Amino acid sequence: MPQEFYPLRLQDNCEVEHLLTPDQKQQPFSVTNPAIEVMTDFSAIIPITVTEGVSVDDALERMKSQHVRMLFVITLPGKFVGVISAQDIADNKVILHMQNHGVTRDEVSVGHIMLHKQYLRSLTFDQVNHSRVGDIMLTLKNSGDQHLLVVDETEIGIKRIRGIISASDVSRKLRVGFDTMYEAKSFAEIEKIITQGNDRVI
Repeated sequence: MPQEFYPLRLQDNCEVEHLLTPDQKQQPFSVTNPAIEVMTDFSAIIPITVTEGVSVDDALERMKSQHVRMLFVITLPGKFVGVISAQDIADNKVILHMQNHGVTRDEVSVGHIMLHKQYLRSLTFDQVNHSRVGDIMLTLKNSGDQHLLVVDETEIGIKRIRGIISASDVSRKLRVGFDTMYEAKSFAEIEKIITQGNDRVI
C-alpha cells in the first residue's frame, strides 16, 4: 500500500524573540577528557578514500573538495593499503619519482608516493576507550607521529581501521600549538599550559 504524506501546519514567529545558544556552563575541553573525544570515528563518519591508481593531482583536488589533508588509500576491491597526505604531494616525492622513472607528473599516481600501511602505527580501540586526551598527547609527543590509526576487531576476528587521531585535531581542540604540545615534559605541564593560556594558540 502506497505511503501517504501530509503537509505540516506552519506557524508565524511574531512572538519569538530568543535564540537558543549552547550551554555556557559546559566544561572547557581538557587533557582529562576521554581520548575518544579526539578520535574521528568511522562508525559515525565515512572515511575519505582514494584508489591507488588515481593521479596525485586528482587526489589533491579531492582533499580540497572534502576539506581534508589526508586520504585513505584503497585498492579497487576496497582493501586498505595506506594513506596519502597533502604534504606528501607537496614534498619532493613526486619530483623524485618523475626523475627516477622518467615519467611526467600526470603519470605519478597515489600508489607511487603513498605511505604504506606497514609504516603506520596504531592504537587499539580498547586502548583509546580507556585513555584520556593527555595520554594521547604524550603518545604523539613520544612517537613523533602526526596521525595514529585506531584499530578494532569484529567478533570473528577481522581487524578494521575504526578511526584516526590527528595531532592537529588534538591541538586545535585544546587550543595549544604544536610546538607547545611537543615541548611539554609531563601531563601536569600540559595541564598547566592549557589552564594558563598560551601565546601560540592555534
